[in-house]
Amino acid sequence: MEVYHMPKQTDKELGLFFKNARHEQKLTYEELAEKAEMSSRYLKEIENGGRVPSFHKIKKLVRALNVPPEPLFYPNNHTDNLDYQRLLMYLSKCNDEQITAILAIVEAYLRTYKIPTDHDKQDP
Repeated sequence: MEVYHMPKQTDKELGLFFKNARHEQKLTYEELAEKAEMSSRYLKEIENGGRVPSFHKIKKLVRALNVPPEPLFYPNNHTDNLDYQRLLMYLSKCNDEQITAILAIVEAYLRTYKIPTDHDKQDP
């Protein structure tokens, strides 16, 4: 079986993702390390691109920071916008009825500011 190794640039981007999220939440290395159940030294190595964490460790960091993992796997989709990431996380916790209500609110907001929606493009 062939093993895939992440390019060094990806290691640094992964570390930067976690560092930015930690800074955004004003957490110290020690605070995040405790929440993610890892040592602060290990966390520093990840953030500096010197260590590639296992999937298990990535999952712990994502949960500890309460950020969605999508930007790690789809880096061209609003990765630098933590509000967008949090919105996706919140939506993932909603049931179908709640999603429908939220969608109606967003569409009303967009219409108020005359921002076209897909709903507006449908034939009457």
